[in-house]
Amino acid sequence: MLIVSRRDAESIEIKPEEGIDPSMTLGDLFKNGPIEITIFSASGNRVKMGVQAPSQLAIWRKNAVPA
Repeated sequence: MLIVSRRDAESIEIKPEEGIDPSMTLGDLFKNGPIEITIFSASGNRVKMGVQAPSQLAIWRKNAVPA
């Protein structure tokens, strides 16, 4: 499980892991289970959450682009 804190306008990105066969179906990607997101705490404009996903998926922090 990856535990991250995100602020307003920040996000996470979940995509197939590098090197995964591009012909895999959604059924193949999720055969070991779903993506599960657990919120641990929230205050102001910040939330702390845990993300658990099958090993075929990569989870990345994605920061907001400055205006």
